[in-house]
Amino acid sequence: MSNDAVHSLGLTHRERVEIDAFALHFVDDHGHRNRLRELESAIEGQQTKTVARVLESGMAAHGAAYPLLLITESLDAVFALYRRCGIADDVRDATLADVRRWVDEHAARFDGEFGFSQVFWIARHLSCRILQLGSLQFEPKRFDYPYRIYRSPGSASLLVVAEPGLRCDAAGYLEEQSPAFVTALEEDGAMLCAHAVDATRGRISPVVSSYRLDDLKLLCNRESEILNVHIPKGVAFTAEAVDTAFNAALEHYLQHRIFVCTSWLLDPALGAVLEGESNIVRFMERFSKFPVTFSVPQLYERVFGFGLGEDEVRSCAGKTRLQRRVQQALAAGVVFRTMGGFIVARDSFPW
Repeated sequence: MSNDAVHSLGLTHRERVEIDAFALHFVDDHGHRNRLRELESAIEGQQTKTVARVLESGMAAHGAAYPLLLITESLDAVFALYRRCGIADDVRDATLADVRRWVDEHAARFDGEFGFSQVFWIARHLSCRILQLGSLQFEPKRFDYPYRIYRSPGSASLLVVAEPGLRCDAAGYLEEQSPAFVTALEEDGAMLCAHAVDATRGRISPVVSSYRLDDLKLLCNRESEILNVHIPKGVAFTAEAVDTAFNAALEHYLQHRIFVCTSWLLDPALGAVLEGESNIVRFMERFSKFPVTFSVPQLYERVFGFGLGEDEVRSCAGKTRLQRRVQQALAAGVVFRTMGGFIVARDSFPW
């Protein structure tokens, strides 16, 4: 294994030795060589789904350490792809360092086991579909949410409306099982009649409102290309660091001007447990919000750990100040949600 692998993936010397020893089991394994050739070909073609499938099938056959062997042995193909895409080495290394984060996460979830299980996620990094620019990761893709974003010509004000057929509770959040109302949308060439989204709270109005289409310019719908924003664990999260990351994305992705993020970090309810000047609250307030579907609030996973539902969160021993504040907020009736949000960029941050 080359020193480039250790540097780019953040692997320790002990982990390098462990992977080298593991590799000895596959020296004459034709299945391994075929799998590696398929992986390298998929990386070269930026075939993210194939990359993920190869890593997943290898993990199923040989355990959680095996994806790391495949990743390290395919790094020449990964590096060649990044060079072909014109990506600087420091950006490449910052992007691939996500492997280190998920090796640590795997160990935390599986009693210290050395391995890697986030194969569908890391396939995008290996395929150069996601880049880390400063503190944030960016991924060009379709918007693909059931909302439309409009702007009034000559104005900075934005209008977000829901597509038809969204099942909502009385407060305007998505509720599939027992909806209080279902959204409708009609347009006749002159007027748009739809349910507006409260972009501060991230909830849908139960009332249909009417808008003149001549007063609106469509900025984004399901098919629009946007930049998905991902927040890596452990990065600098000051306002200045976030500004720098967004500006770097604007310079790199010249054709993209809409940033979209889905995260617990966008939940307006965080204002109940964090100070108004905290980095998280300041990040949340950058975004216009819209509701998304989720089963368990992502906050539980990120603040308390994987696999916990609300009952477990309420009853577990709060070890940190944030954990205790979340428990107090739940006891007071605060509801936490995973939230979607967007930013329409103009020139540079901050605005």
